[in-house]
Amino acid sequence: MRDDHGGHLRALAAAARAAPEELLDFSANINPLGLSPLVEEAIRTALPSVVHYPDPSASALGGALAAYHGLSHEQVLPANGSTELIYLLARALAPRRALILHPAFSEYEAALELVGAQVDHVLLDEAHGFLPELSGLLPRLAGYDLVILANPNNPAGSLISKPDLRALVGALEAAGASTVVDEAFIDFVEDSSLKQDLAQFPHLLLLRSLTKCFALPGLRVGYALACAELLSRLSCWKEPWSVNALAEAAGIAALADRKYQASFRLLVPRWREDLRSRLEKFAQLRVFPGVANYLLVRLLDPGLTASVLKTRLLQERIAIRDCTSFRGLGPAFFRLAVRSPEQHTVMLDALERCL
Repeated sequence: MRDDHGGHLRALAAAARAAPEELLDFSANINPLGLSPLVEEAIRTALPSVVHYPDPSASALGGALAAYHGLSHEQVLPANGSTELIYLLARALAPRRALILHPAFSEYEAALELVGAQVDHVLLDEAHGFLPELSGLLPRLAGYDLVILANPNNPAGSLISKPDLRALVGALEAAGASTVVDEAFIDFVEDSSLKQDLAQFPHLLLLRSLTKCFALPGLRVGYALACAELLSRLSCWKEPWSVNALAEAAGIAALADRKYQASFRLLVPRWREDLRSRLEKFAQLRVFPGVANYLLVRLLDPGLTASVLKTRLLQERIAIRDCTSFRGLGPAFFRLAVRSPEQHTVMLDALERCL
């Protein structure tokens, strides 16, 4: 099991010699609005149900997700977070050769290596905004069974345009290969999802999550969107009861709270731009534009690394994500979650002291 992700609050608090609740956590990209009130009420209402087994396939959540996205029930597969699906797809698809576009979530590679796949890598170029250049990428796709990428990219925050993404998926479909697009942060730019293209691309699998945009990381609620035949193949490898009763109730309530969704789609982009504009005032930093609830930052001082900065900020009881572990990024990169403007001020004051 890997241990190089953000949001490891207990370990971060221990390093800061503080209680977890005393930390201001910019290392995990969780919706700064916190839990939806409807979700809190749904969890309380569902508490008595924990004395019974949950639905083995979380069918009520699947139906709610299908209605939310305008898809059929057969095109949705709920899971215990999208990470369960990453390991599930590796087992079910069993690719011989896979290609990952980096920087990327480390669990893609970990899951593929466990099933013996040969994993190759494309390092997206900083100068090109961490976006794939199709003219150079498409000729390299021959011989792969599977290609994995995230849109928006994590940690870069860059978004591949729909025409470019369709061209990439189409080329892989023509070659008989599968494409996995991790859309964990697409909720902030929902119109950019490929969910309405599933009928056109039978080998396309979209990974989605309620963890990030609905602030449910502790309950682990994720799902896959794909054509019915592909999801049936994955379902054969899936364990029952992976979505617990509280997670299912929370997920259904989150999807129903349209007021909450409208709020985060309005406020988070504003707060992201607030953070970006204030970070850009630091001469020692380069800030990359993004479309989700985080920003990638590069230190321009060659004498300072993200690891050192992380340690300094922990002494200020502020956690950031050191991006050294992301393939294709060096020791100068770190990621900041978007929080409220007031919390940005606290973090930026500490950052100024640490720089």
